[in-house]
Amino acid sequence: MVYVGETGRTLKERLKEHEADVHVRLRREKPIAEHFGSLGHGPDDMGVCMMERIQDASRWYRRIKELGWIQKCSTEWPDGLNTRTKIDNLLNY
Repeated sequence: MVYVGETGRTLKERLKEHEADVHVRLRREKPIAEHFGSLGHGPDDMGVCMMERIQDASRWYRRIKELGWIQKCSTEWPDGLNTRTKIDNLLNY
C-alpha cells in the first residue's frame, strides 16, 4: 500500500511520527497506523521516498501539491492509504 503525504518538517522527522503512530503503545487511528499495525506488518516494513521538494513554505500550496500526487499515484483509499483526498477535505483540514 502507498501513502502520499506532505510536511513542512524534515522527512526524517515525519517518518518518525508515522513510526510512533504504529507503535503499540501509541497506536493512533490513522490509515498508516492501522495498516502497519495489523498482523504481519510493523514500522520496519515502512519505506519512504521524496516525490518532490518545493520551496514555497505555504501549507496550502503543499496540500494542493499533495492532492496532485495522490491523484497521479492513485493512492486514494481503497487502492492506497490516503483518505483525505478531496478539495472539501483540504479546506476542512
